Amino acid sequence: MAPLLPIIAIAIAIVKGGTSVQDIIHRFHSALPQIRAWIDEYLESHVTSARNLDDMPPLSTAFPREVLGRARMVLVSRTPFPPVSQSGLPEFAQHERRGFDGITFKNTLFVVDGRQTLRLQFHELVHTVQWARLGVDRFLLAYGIGLLLHGYEQSPLEKMAYTLEQQFLSGALPTDLVRVTEQDSDTVWKEVASIVGMGS
Repeated sequence: MAPLLPIIAIAIAIVKGGTSVQDIIHRFHSALPQIRAWIDEYLESHVTSARNLDDMPPLSTAFPREVLGRARMVLVSRTPFPPVSQSGLPEFAQHERRGFDGITFKNTLFVVDGRQTLRLQFHELVHTVQWARLGVDRFLLAYGIGLLLHGYEQSPLEKMAYTLEQQFLSGALPTDLVRVTEQDSDTVWKEVASIVGMGS
């Protein structure tokens, strides 16, 4: 995983359309309570339709019982995305409009009905480990800064999930998958913590 600090240091010095990256980070901090509330409300509104994931191989071979046991999946016609542009972050509006096959909030996977492949479930389960390790605010900040500086596919938390997904498909997963994911998540957070003004 490439270090973020050099990229972030450069990005902070760049002004995009008169708006500095630091200004976006400040607005992101301010928007966190609204984003958290939206996620909690969305999860609560779908709690009755959430179902357990398959605890059989190969998912049960990749993830320990406690990860699969806390994860839930909701099938939807279109994946949701927090309305961050309404919270003062129009820079992320393109992601609100983008259609994803799956998205994860905390321990719950929202997957487009008919696309709940093992590959996608694995990918989203990696995100549940990231959420659990970082906590809500740190995950949202790390994910948001990653989108801002790198775009979707190259954002560090997504890149981690895609890399592990490929290893899952090729049968080359690390035996300590959760520990590796947690360590890499810690690395991502440490590299953005000073930028977003929070301790590591």
